[in-house]
Amino acid sequence: MRCANPGIATEVLDSNQVMIRVIDNGCGMTEKVRQKMFDPFFTTKPVGSGTGLGMSISYKIVDKHGGQLKCITQPLEGTEFQLQLPIRSNSY
Repeated sequence: MRCANPGIATEVLDSNQVMIRVIDNGCGMTEKVRQKMFDPFFTTKPVGSGTGLGMSISYKIVDKHGGQLKCITQPLEGTEFQLQLPIRSNSY
């Protein structure tokens, strides 16, 4: 994976779309975890230790606005979330 410097970057892709990239340089995640991370109630934490980041809710919000949410990750190499959203949405 091309783990860039950690942080948040925003770019206009064209006259109708913007991309927000959230990048970390943490431990990344396995393919098994990545495949389940948008499932409701999925967490890697022990029972009673919190509810996670709300990735299922985040996915639904992005989808509702006509966008896409992607996760690029590899163990030991960090994670990048890409949120691609229309600049104007017809859903509101």
